[in-house]
Amino acid sequence: MPPTQYRGPGADGVAPDPSPLVSSVNSVLSLSLILAQVSTPAQAMRLVTTAVPSIAGSHTAVAWHASRSGDYFEQAPQDVGGLLAGLTGVARLDVKGSAACWAFPMTSPFSHEQVFLIVTGRADLSDEETFLLSVLAQLCGTVIAGLESIAAERERLRQIAALNAELEATVSTLARRMEIHRSLTGIITSGGQAGIAATLHQLTGFPVLIVDAQGDTRMTAGQLPDDYRLVNREAGQWEEIVRSLRTMPRASYRRRAWLMPAMPQADVLSVIALVDPARSATETDLAALEYAATALSVELARLQSVSEAERRGQADREREVAEARASVLAVSEARQRTILDAALDVVISMDQHARLTYVNSAFERTFGYRAEEVIGRDLAETIVPPPLREAHRRGLARYLETGQRTILGRRIEVPAMRADGTEFPAEVTVTRTGLPGEAAFTGYVRDITDRRRAEQELTASRARLVTASNAARQRVTRDLHDGVQQHLVASLINLQLAEQRWESAPHRARELLGQALEDTRRGIEDLRELAAGLHPAILTQHGLAPAVRGLADRVGIPVEIDVPGIRLPASVEASLYFFCSEALTNIVKHAQATCAWVRLEVAADRCVVEVRDDGVGGAGPQSETSGLTGLSDRIGAIGGTLDIISPHAGGTVLRASVPIPQGVVR
Repeated sequence: MPPTQYRGPGADGVAPDPSPLVSSVNSVLSLSLILAQVSTPAQAMRLVTTAVPSIAGSHTAVAWHASRSGDYFEQAPQDVGGLLAGLTGVARLDVKGSAACWAFPMTSPFSHEQVFLIVTGRADLSDEETFLLSVLAQLCGTVIAGLESIAAERERLRQIAALNAELEATVSTLARRMEIHRSLTGIITSGGQAGIAATLHQLTGFPVLIVDAQGDTRMTAGQLPDDYRLVNREAGQWEEIVRSLRTMPRASYRRRAWLMPAMPQADVLSVIALVDPARSATETDLAALEYAATALSVELARLQSVSEAERRGQADREREVAEARASVLAVSEARQRTILDAALDVVISMDQHARLTYVNSAFERTFGYRAEEVIGRDLAETIVPPPLREAHRRGLARYLETGQRTILGRRIEVPAMRADGTEFPAEVTVTRTGLPGEAAFTGYVRDITDRRRAEQELTASRARLVTASNAARQRVTRDLHDGVQQHLVASLINLQLAEQRWESAPHRARELLGQALEDTRRGIEDLRELAAGLHPAILTQHGLAPAVRGLADRVGIPVEIDVPGIRLPASVEASLYFFCSEALTNIVKHAQATCAWVRLEVAADRCVVEVRDDGVGGAGPQSETSGLTGLSDRIGAIGGTLDIISPHAGGTVLRASVPIPQGVVR
């Protein structure tokens, strides 16, 4: 006889008391609302195991895995683990020492493995208790899956923050090297050996020593250690060091210092040393030393030329000195111009009247002018937007009159103007580079349009992900409230009415029981639909191909499927499944198509899924909240790219390309 069948007077036994069932249903309903608010899988598991005795009296519950322990479950005993490994649904287990033991699976889409809610007690479970515990286990598994998904997203955001920090460190190092380059370039033609030593000491903080090939000190900068001696003249040690430096392309660490030779020709004329007893110099410090050696080579070449000219007659001395200086200046200027022209950033020089005196090749590419067009023109009229020109002129005049700096020596972001009048965001640094008594300035400009766009896209993508996550949680809560809860509340009311009329109106009581059963079935169906919307069971159990075929069966137009029966990583399968689901839904709603195609190709390290239709075309993201924008965010979240091909002539192709680790395709 079914458990809900009424037994009148004279029948064997007594009528079943519905109170325990009502109480159990109440417990499941209350627990479903509480589970929606938990923050960790362990917390959800504790709620469920604590609630089991209220559903099945004299029974206790634990969470077991067949072969290992986790954050919210334990490893099953060895004799039980083998039984659990082969289960795919609810089953009664024969466990030594337990009168009754039932296993209820809880599917987690992130583990590929089953965790079971194990219920034990002195008596066997009734059908109603078995059913309610099965619903409870599935509900708990769904909640845990959602929590694990949120945790995975947080970890991804943490990794993005770490990458951003690494990028900032790299940019800082590049900026520091540019500063070294600017400082030493400006000192080559004016500071001599003293200026080179002082500038290198100022840039690195280490004491600097310049000695000639014989070991005699020519220049120092900074405080040397009291007991420090670079040159050891015993047994020809210094001469051996000088000979070895000739073949060294990089700085060499000898005698508690980093050494670099100055070789304007084939012979070593001087050695510049960065005194570092603790050997703590960075790569940036060594780069500064190597460029200082280059600057010293130019200076020594100049001095050598002067010395040779002085040995000639008085009549030829002035001419030879002028030629030598002109040669050195030409070499220095050519080298400087070559370096500046090879730079990716814009380099601009101007005089004290704000007239352009030099621009590099990057200026021509960025601003759209030829160099000969702008040399001699006013800088403000050329590249400064009209609203900022007067402020630029006032700032220059104030600096020349009072020396008060506003932007000099700082990195700022301002708009700049191209030859066609369009404006773009730029990062600008201005330094004074003229000789003493002569005001001249050099500016370094970088177009940061791509960086701004990337920052804006990253911010917008994060905001959309947060909004989508909040909307998903609200939808689940609303669906539970408006669907499952209403059916279960109606079932509870009918059960209470049936209890009240059991004696006075048994026929009506049976009708109410039937209605309660129907409401309970509908509630269970709503729960299953909700769970399928979060993560379809067919996707976890059988893979992407059967899941996509299931999608195709539910749309209102014919869909051709070309998806191989292989398994991909769970995150990739889930993203591609929902990509196909959203794409097919958009085709039915907007494309006016008569048929669609879904095709998946898998290479060694990448898979490509393509959804195509024969509709009206012209599709594209209309706003940040459009469906195509959401698809792009979903694919971008796993490192993929989305291409949209939708001419107005008709037909749309959505092509998602996603990287996959090698060796994970099954």
